[in-house]
Amino acid sequence: MLDLGSVGMERGMLYETVVTTKNNDGVPNAAPIGVTCKDKNEIVLYLHQGSHTVKNIKAEGRFVVNILKDPIVFVESTLGNLSKDYFDQYWDDFYIKDSDAFFTANVIHIRDVEREDQFGVSTTTVLRAKVDQVIKKSEHVEPLNRAIYGVIEALVYLTRMDMVSGDMEKLYRHRMNEISRIVNKVGGSEHKKAMKKISEAFSKYDDK
Repeated sequence: MLDLGSVGMERGMLYETVVTTKNNDGVPNAAPIGVTCKDKNEIVLYLHQGSHTVKNIKAEGRFVVNILKDPIVFVESTLGNLSKDYFDQYWDDFYIKDSDAFFTANVIHIRDVEREDQFGVSTTTVLRAKVDQVIKKSEHVEPLNRAIYGVIEALVYLTRMDMVSGDMEKLYRHRMNEISRIVNKVGGSEHKKAMKKISEAFSKYDDK
C-alpha cells in the first residue's frame, strides 16, 4: 500500500495542493489548501471558517488531496469553482483529472480555534486526517512546496543588491525578510540551511 513518501511528501513540510470535497447537493468543490505532512500516513490542515471546504469536510468527514502543478486549476479554484469537466470520480469521491497523484483522507480530529493577528480576530478550523488510499497517476510526482521558490527568489535579490539603492534597496530588504519567514515556516532542513547561507551573505550589505 502506497504512503505519502511515495508521492514525495516529507514529514514536517507544507505543500500547496488542491483539496476536493462534495457539496451537500453532490456537486464537487475544489480549493487550494496547504497540507502539512505529519508522517507517512497523517496530515494536518488549517482552514478558514465559513468556506465550502470546511462545511463539506465537517459534513462528510473525508476529502481528497490532489497533487498537481497546473496554474489554471489553482487560479480557477481560488476565484470561483472548477467546472465538472475538471473532475473525475474515485468511488464516492471526486479528484482532479489532470493531477499527478491524489489521495483520500479521513478526519480523525477537528477543532475550531480563534486567532488574532494583524488582520483582526478570525476562526481557523484545525484538522488532522489519516491517509486512506494513495493513487499515483504519474511516475514522477513532485508536490509543490513554496520554500524552493523562495530560495531561488532570495538568490535573485542577493545578486542584485549591488545594483540598487534608496527605496528599491528598502524593498529588497523587506522582501528578503518575508522570504526568510516563509522558507523557515514551510521548508525542510535543507531549505532552511540554504536560506541561512543566503541571509549570511545578504548581511554584508547591512552597512551599505
